[in-house]
Amino acid sequence: MNDTTPQFALTAETASEFDFIIGLDASGSMSKPSKRFVGKTRWEEAQETIYGIAHTLNKIDADGIDIVVFGGSTDWYEGVTADKVEDLFNTRSPNGGTPLAAALTKIVAKQKTSGKNTVAIIFTDGEPDQEPPVEKVIVDAANSLDKDEALTFLFVQIGDDAGAAKFLARLDDNLPAAKFDIVDTVSAAEAETMQPLDLINKAIND
Repeated sequence: MNDTTPQFALTAETASEFDFIIGLDASGSMSKPSKRFVGKTRWEEAQETIYGIAHTLNKIDADGIDIVVFGGSTDWYEGVTADKVEDLFNTRSPNGGTPLAAALTKIVAKQKTSGKNTVAIIFTDGEPDQEPPVEKVIVDAANSLDKDEALTFLFVQIGDDAGAAKFLARLDDNLPAAKFDIVDTVSAAEAETMQPLDLINKAIND
């Protein structure tokens, strides 16, 4: 997606128009050292950012957010508030591959069930187990929508894997079969400069 002038400010009223979902990569490579936080892992980096997002959203919506964790298995957690983020991270540790397509499929299903505009912020550090299924999920979802704001995927890169950066850029700019452009990306370098509220507003407004 291209950057646009913000249309929404995050308030209790505008937040009620959206379902916010977090996608969390729990693959083995998330145990590697973080570039942003010295002495911490990529997994801990994601925890810091997701806590910030949950804390920001909790100020205007006490119901919490949904989180889908993918790596080894793909699991859905509902109503995760800021004070429950640590508990979630304590139940999982990085291992296995990156079943991104399975996670996106769950998010698409939730959007279809809720009927609400859905904003999914996906934190990932590497390429998925298989790229074509990921692209197919996104294209099929985009082509089933009546309006592009009904579903947005914002991919936030954790770490500096070149292959991951290339793949995410392709999702953002090169899915011509999709009726709507429902993907935006934040590079690792951009992520270093952004606060949780910045990520939320970017996902809403792009």
